[in-house]
Amino acid sequence: MLAFALAASVPAAHGTTLTQAVETARVFDTAISAARHAERAGAQKRWQGLAGLLPRVQLEGSYTRQDQPSASYAAGVRRHYYAVTVTQPLFDLSRYADYQRGVAQASGAEVELASARQQLVINVADAFFEVLYQREVLQAARAAKQAFGKQLEQARLALGIGEGTRTEVDEAQANYDDAQAREIGAANDLEVAGGTYSRLTGLSAADIDPLSGVCLPAPSMSEMEDALARAETDNLEVRAAVFQLDESQADIKAASASHLPVVNLQGSYGSNWSRAQNSNVLDDLFGTTSKTRTSMIGVTVTIPLFSGGAGISMSREAYSRRAQRRDLLEDARRRARQDARSAFLGIVNGAAKLKAQQRAVESAHSRVQSTHYGREVGLRTSVDELTAQQKYFEAVRDLADARFRYITARLQLSAVLGTIAQDDLGAFGCLTAD
Repeated sequence: MLAFALAASVPAAHGTTLTQAVETARVFDTAISAARHAERAGAQKRWQGLAGLLPRVQLEGSYTRQDQPSASYAAGVRRHYYAVTVTQPLFDLSRYADYQRGVAQASGAEVELASARQQLVINVADAFFEVLYQREVLQAARAAKQAFGKQLEQARLALGIGEGTRTEVDEAQANYDDAQAREIGAANDLEVAGGTYSRLTGLSAADIDPLSGVCLPAPSMSEMEDALARAETDNLEVRAAVFQLDESQADIKAASASHLPVVNLQGSYGSNWSRAQNSNVLDDLFGTTSKTRTSMIGVTVTIPLFSGGAGISMSREAYSRRAQRRDLLEDARRRARQDARSAFLGIVNGAAKLKAQQRAVESAHSRVQSTHYGREVGLRTSVDELTAQQKYFEAVRDLADARFRYITARLQLSAVLGTIAQDDLGAFGCLTAD
């Protein structure tokens, strides 16, 4: 009867799945939209760095008019000028360093977007399963309140006809009041969890499909070393630290460039002509219109000699920054390895606890039935039956908690390994009823 009451309180499975919730959140959530814009902006760093290695083309022109009112041979002169200049860097280590820095920054922006997407999936999944967990807790609390209410009514009737005791009534009243308080707390927790879910997705928490069980297989301990090795390379924080180290390598090259020559290939073509506005006899004899065309191609070399020690200081700073980021990379790898170990052990132990808790619920339910039968034949008291029912509902709550913690550990491991994506959510699909 108790198991039926719990099952009957489960809503019909016709609502939102985890995959659908994440898809909706990726459109609805403003934080992920901001992260996409940041990634697009960061991607331009690659092209900005590449631009420094490509030719630069410049067009220059001028037009002037010069008046000479006191001159005897002309009243004014008009001059026209234009030139096209092309410059191609041949050797400029600072520009190559800028390109490498841009590549590292653009790659880092991609990792930041991936991290934002992963965090969104984690947040939505946490909120999704938190709603399911709190829903189970509330269902158990309501079933307990209903069962203890019936026990209280029976105890009062028994006391009224002289077959019960005041102690039995007080015990039933205490259990009923405790169940009522738990129901109020569970309803509040479910409301809070639903608010978090709606804030992330814009969907109603009432439409979430209920849990149908946990079908994700627990990994074996032999797989742990492989997971730890993957965490050291695939973890998003580790990948971000790698690109930051690449950026510091580019900074070293840029600092070293202050001591090296800069070689550019330069070519230009232009035309310059002038013409008198008003002419006289002298202009006709000697001419006042001149026109010249110039073309040039050559190599320019710039050698820095002394910059007040700034180059040396920048080099020292760059080397120190690289050492710092090497240490940060190693720290990120160690943390990823430790987090992967903790999540892996949480999965293995959580699977064992989940099975044990399922057996505990079955045992507690059997105890309720046997205690009820014992009370009918006079071997058990109503207090014993109330205690058995209370233990059963505690076991049901503990089962929901074990299931929630197991799912959370699976999500944490996927996050540490950097594998949470839209396709990976299918592995959690069997957790909700079809």
